[in-house]
Amino acid sequence: MSTSIHAVENKVHENPVYDLKLSSVGPANVTESGVTYEPTNVDLAMKLHYLLGLYFFPKEAVEGLTIFNIKEQMFTLFNSFNIYCGRFRRSDESSRRPYIKCNDGGVRIIEAKCKYTIDECLEMGDCSLHKLLVHYQVLGTPELAISPPILIQFTWFKCGGMSIGLSWAHVLGDAFLASHLINSWGQLVSTGHPPHNLQKLEPKTKMEGKRSFVDLQPLSKRVDPVGDYWKYVNNCNMITFCFQINAAKLENILLKINGQCGTRKVPTFECLSAIIWKTLAKIRTEVEPQVVTVCRNCYKVNNSHSGNNQIFGTVKAECQVKDANPSDLAGLMLDQTTHEKCQMDQVIEKDGYLSDFVVYGANLTFLDLEESEIYEMELKGHKPVFANYMVEGVADSGLVLVLPGPSNKGRTVTVILPENEILQLRAELEKEWCIV
Repeated sequence: MSTSIHAVENKVHENPVYDLKLSSVGPANVTESGVTYEPTNVDLAMKLHYLLGLYFFPKEAVEGLTIFNIKEQMFTLFNSFNIYCGRFRRSDESSRRPYIKCNDGGVRIIEAKCKYTIDECLEMGDCSLHKLLVHYQVLGTPELAISPPILIQFTWFKCGGMSIGLSWAHVLGDAFLASHLINSWGQLVSTGHPPHNLQKLEPKTKMEGKRSFVDLQPLSKRVDPVGDYWKYVNNCNMITFCFQINAAKLENILLKINGQCGTRKVPTFECLSAIIWKTLAKIRTEVEPQVVTVCRNCYKVNNSHSGNNQIFGTVKAECQVKDANPSDLAGLMLDQTTHEKCQMDQVIEKDGYLSDFVVYGANLTFLDLEESEIYEMELKGHKPVFANYMVEGVADSGLVLVLPGPSNKGRTVTVILPENEILQLRAELEKEWCIV
């Protein structure tokens, strides 16, 4: 993945993705009239963020697979996930709180072709081309009441392989739920039988307990109300790029950092996050990122999982981050992250749903997706040769995602940052850690 950003952009300008066809798929069984689903306060705090999942499969995995097979199993899938085929509405109350009307509006399906091979696409370290393989659409385009919260793009490559691009409105739930959905579809295609835990998702119970309203500082950023067009507008151009750290390089990094920690062993996510935190502190000379947001998995997805169940928290460094040892920063993230999910719930309720928020990028944010089962998806016995998740709607402080690497070896790191920081970060990581 050594191709320069400019070289990638030149290739993307050639419009390699073509022959797009759009359709919709809903549940095979009609949902009863009047069924609705109410997102939680935490779900609504994430409504300006969108997850973009991308899976590449070799020719052997998709030979003989037709759009008829694809849609046939999706009809079955959405009998159990009918919530995601609905459309957003607003309550008649003064709060105008959004909810989902389960009206079987359907998931948008996009068929496309790409003039390149999968290998050619994967050689590009920047994600400009990869984003053309995920049909991203803001809720509220053209109107909130008819916008699908999920879009799935199937792109066939010159080599005979195929990519699956999932555009998932974060208000529906986190990346663990999104990957669970696509994995369930893969099992249906491969075996003709649904997974044992493919059951209708039940709404979560609301958080209980004593409430003492507090300001949600500094976890999220309050923004002006966006109305029925759910898009966050940045102050600068945000760029996404990803890089892989193979198993051997990862082991060296862990040995180096853990060697500074005595007998204590610091996990991979904290080690990689600390390295990037320190590096960005060196780049951001005017305002050092002393407070960062950390998002972790709460528990494994199961049949009762719905919504955004990640743990959200912040950690503050009392030292100069650019001069700190990565081992010390990793220790802070491990020991002193203050969990603020309940505060997020309280602030949204206190606000009366009048404001909107961004979480990813309000501070420099680190998202732990190491336990996401993105390589557990199978088509005809084949796992993805590469899988990745990106995010749209990240605020200016940036987001770093740590995911499993190909074949669950090593790690994939996806970074969304202001354009003027990308090249500096790449250069620093290469110089100090021999990665990127």
